[in-house]
Order: sequence, then C-alpha cells, then structure tokens
Amino acid sequence: MKPQTTAYVAEVFDQVQRLFDRTGFNDHRLHRHLRFESELDAEALRKAVVSSIEAVPILGTRYVAEGRRPRWVRLDRARCADAFAVAPTGRDFDELVTYRIDESAGPQLKVGLLGSSRLAVAVTMNHMVGDAAAFKAYLYLLCEIYSAIVADAKWRGPVALAGDRSMRPVLQRFGIGVRLKSLLSQSAENNRSGDRRFPLSEGADVRPMIVTRRLKRKSLEAVQGYDATRGATLNDAVLAAYYRCLFRTLAVPRGAELRIPIMIDMRRYLGQSAGPGALANLSSTVITRLEHRPQEGFAGTLGRVKAEMDDKKQGDLCLNGFVKLAVVYGSLSSRRANRLLRSRLKNPLICMTNVGVLDSARLSFAGLRPRDAFLCGSIKYKPHFQLAMSSYDGELTLSSNLYGNADDERRVASFLDEVERELAAGTTSFMSASPTSAL
Repeated sequence: MKPQTTAYVAEVFDQVQRLFDRTGFNDHRLHRHLRFESELDAEALRKAVVSSIEAVPILGTRYVAEGRRPRWVRLDRARCADAFAVAPTGRDFDELVTYRIDESAGPQLKVGLLGSSRLAVAVTMNHMVGDAAAFKAYLYLLCEIYSAIVADAKWRGPVALAGDRSMRPVLQRFGIGVRLKSLLSQSAENNRSGDRRFPLSEGADVRPMIVTRRLKRKSLEAVQGYDATRGATLNDAVLAAYYRCLFRTLAVPRGAELRIPIMIDMRRYLGQSAGPGALANLSSTVITRLEHRPQEGFAGTLGRVKAEMDDKKQGDLCLNGFVKLAVVYGSLSSRRANRLLRSRLKNPLICMTNVGVLDSARLSFAGLRPRDAFLCGSIKYKPHFQLAMSSYDGELTLSSNLYGNADDERRVASFLDEVERELAAGTTSFMSASPTSAL
C-alpha cells in the first residue's frame, strides 16, 4: 500500500460549511440514529469505526484554518479511537445523538453505542467533510466493515479509498457557455429569499434538539399512491404540505408569495461515475416559489408544486451556486474568499431538505438491521428553521433540528403534527374518492 497522505487541501464546500456555523446558520454536523431489536457487538463496532477511518482518512483529521489555503491534517491512530464511545446511560446517549464535533481537534466522526442495552447507535459526522449522500455512503461502509469483522476475527482491514472531493467533477460536465448562462439566469437561486420567520422564542436558554414525527408504512404507501396518480413525487407532496402549513403559521396574505429553498444533490449530473470512495459536499440550493391561495385544496397545491419542480428540472438545476463559488475561490485566496462570503452570506430563514432513502438491505450489521433509522441535517440556530425528511424500510421520518428551549420544542412538535395531518388529509380525500384504488 502507498504511504498515506498526511494532509488534504480543504475544498470550497468544506470552508463554506464552516462559514455556516460562523454566520449563525447551523452547526455543520450531520446526525443519524439507529435502534435495533438485538444487541450489537461493542468491540466489533469499535474496531469497525477505527477501520472505517483508515478506509476514509479524511475522517481521521483535524482542520487547520491558518495559511493561504486551509487543510486537513491527519491524526495518529490513538486519536482516531476517540471516534467511538460507549454511553453508560440513556442521558449520556442523548448527548451523543446531538454531539458537536470540534473540527480543529478531530476526528470528524463520532459513533456512540448505548452501553446499557447495546440496542441503539448514534452517528455524527462533520458536514464539512461530506453531505447527506456522503453520510449514507459512510454508514453503508461501516456496516460492511462491521460484518467482515464479525465474520472473520483475523480480518486485516479495508484498503484506503480516495477520490476527488472538489466541485470539479460536476463543473466539468458543463461547457463555459452553460456556466455563464447559469450565472445570469439563476442569479436569484442562492442566499436568503424573503424575510418571513418561523415563530420561535427569543429566549437565550437553548439546547440542541431533534424533533421528529414518523409516518408508518401504511400511511406512507397511501401518500405515495396519491402522488403517483398525479405524476408527483413524495418530495413534492411533503413540500406541498409544508407550504400549506407555513401559509397558515406565518399568516401569509392571500395572493402573497412564499419562497422555500430546497437542497439538491448535484451528483445527479455525474450518473454512474459518482464513486463511493471520497466523502464530499456536492449539494446546492434551488428556491421554490408559491402564491398563497386560501381556498385551494391539497391536490391543487400539489399540482402547483409539481409544476414548479418540473420547471426547475428543465434547466441546469442549482449550477449557479457552484459556478459562483468556483469563481470566488478560484480568483482569491481562501482567507479573502471566506471574508467576502461571510460579509455577503444571508442564509434562508426557512428551508427544506430531503436526505433521501436509507437502503435497508445495505444497512445491515452482520445481519442485524435497525428496526428504525433516520438521518437528519445540521442543527439550526434561531431564527433559522428547516424541515428534513428521510425514509427507511417503508416509513418516512420528518424532523426539525434547532438550538431552542422547551417552548420552541413544543411549537416545532405541534408544527410537525400539522404537516403530518396535512399529508393525511389530502390522502384521505383521495382514498375516499378512489374506492377501486390498488391501495
């Protein structure tokens, strides 16, 4: 095996994710929670975590911001062992669920096992080294390594993986004319769009929290069946329900427009060439817009959301942000680029992300599959608010993460209940009108 690199250049989105924390948007950590029916092998999991860092070395680093170009510097093996922890109590485990990684110290990963039962695992990864798609790829790798260790006690570990972590693979898919066009035609697709705020408290007594609601298999199948009859996606349906609830919660006037930015995985442009080797941030943002029509039913809102998304998909979706960042960081030093971006960065006050489907077949620890699992994004700082969705084993989890107090938690929980009811109400009307449906 070739000698391992001791330092890695910090890519553009590594630095941008760090700025999100500095500008008060979110804490740039991704979280995943898994619960099992049977106990995991704690020692095998510890070995798997350490081996996974050997396979993905960027996880076993600390972030160094000094110099013309920030970089990731490798830690020694003993420090990488800190990526695994056993929580003796439920309270200790809850702290691992919302664990805050220090990028300047590393490692960039934390895997926690509930020691009292060994039936729950919390995984946190620094968003600076990868987005939700990368996070899923990492967890599948962790499962493969754990399974190999359980099957063979003499297993020697995985071969180190490598790959391009930059935006270049995406940008190279487009000619200079297309990139220039995106700068002009998509100029309004980034940064804050609108000043409407979700009603959160102004109290200073805050803690990190992840509030969730789950749609069980039968309910999710009904929603998906409803969507299919209209050519819509599950993402369209959740976005429509989100819009309808926000129209009411924010008291948006009749005829006024609400804008919700949503995240898009730019690997859509890479096709089969998007390899699993390198963790990277390859997500961008597109802004959706919808006028408030108070008398409109769910089907009407869903139809308009679908039309909006279909229109967005016709163009070079989200390319604008990648091109802008490539120009800024390509023409300035990282220090000057970060200073410029920090002064102009205005993150959305309300947004939505779909972190996708967790593959239950690949989410297997030596044959043990979680009975439930969800992935959620970074924890937001007030006044920012985000709805996230992830699917696993035929169920959908809606979540919202924020630093807030008990009053905020109640408000967010009530809002997620409303989104769930909005989805159910639209589906119920469909089911009652479609007695011959295959559902």
